[in-house]
Amino acid sequence: MHADALICSHPRSGGRWLRFLLAHYLAGFHRLEVEVTPGSVFSVVPDHHEEPTRGYPAFAFRDTRGLPLVAVCHQPYRWELHRGYPIVFLARNPYDVVVSAYFYHQQKGERTGSIGEFVHHPRLGLSAWIEYMNVWAPRLVVHRDATFLPYAKLDGNTAAALELVLGFLDHSPEPHLVASAVASAGALRDTRQIRTGQEGNFWDHLQPEAIFDIQERARRELSEVAAHLLGSMGVEIDPFPRTGE
Repeated sequence: MHADALICSHPRSGGRWLRFLLAHYLAGFHRLEVEVTPGSVFSVVPDHHEEPTRGYPAFAFRDTRGLPLVAVCHQPYRWELHRGYPIVFLARNPYDVVVSAYFYHQQKGERTGSIGEFVHHPRLGLSAWIEYMNVWAPRLVVHRDATFLPYAKLDGNTAAALELVLGFLDHSPEPHLVASAVASAGALRDTRQIRTGQEGNFWDHLQPEAIFDIQERARRELSEVAAHLLGSMGVEIDPFPRTGE
């Protein structure tokens, strides 16, 4: 099955939240007979793979005229997986990503050490985010059909973020449906059915040395293209900017 557009983001960057917002809006606009919940959301906005319960087989409205098929993908760029798709690229600062990932894996019962140690986890920590951005950035700067959404905008002006995505899908947003989607997603955030933190939440969880570790590694290991792309999006990668440089 071929999607009309993809939402691509590194895990723990707000993709689940954006998926629910979009699914709730589309369900209301197209009058789909579904209550959009964290369990049913894949029937409206599936994952970009063929897994039965979350991927394209779960998409339940193939025959609904005018309904775009938008899929979510967290995979690093691969030509055979992403070539030719319109892409909404959602990015979050590495500090908040690491904190969110740490608590996510803690909840799963995985032994990841302290949060400071988790920063340097070779598979789950900062390295994964850096590799993801370095792989995606050179593709995105030459991609003919992409739009960029920083998590800070999703958190700070959720309605505007949803409207940006809808506009990218060539849809004129209906304000009352946008407001309904934002309110519904907000209720799920409040009850922690959707786990998303506020932009800058890392200040409450990371010690200064861990923040400096992330800052130094991001400055050293992010490619120039990735750093420029993230900077142009307004994604913070240097919370302690140096003066005189």
